[in-house]
Amino acid sequence: MNVVTGLNETLIEGLLRSKASFEVVGLRGNFTAGIKLVETGIESLGMKCRVKSDLKSSVMQGGILGGVLGVVSTPVTLTAAAIGAAAGIGHTLATYDPDYEILKDYVNKKLRVIYKK
Repeated sequence: MNVVTGLNETLIEGLLRSKASFEVVGLRGNFTAGIKLVETGIESLGMKCRVKSDLKSSVMQGGILGGVLGVVSTPVTLTAAAIGAAAGIGHTLATYDPDYEILKDYVNKKLRVIYKK
């Protein structure tokens, strides 16, 4: 998989045009801008994308502290999970059959951009 460091617009645009899958790393401080850059680039090429959080990576790095905090905040977590699930289902239906999927890894501040078709 190709790796892009930072907000290299030219390289990202070239990878999107060639319909390649890639990762964008080194986004500390520019994470939101990176998501917007990739999403806008995909849509400017007439393609659709779905933006999701990479929960597997976040859960794995949460470790024991995440488990302890999870038990303590279970009622709040269940409510937030229900709201998040409803929003996620709506978003999934709105972006049915996307050309690209963007996985946000908040822990490592990187994006995985996967061509799906």
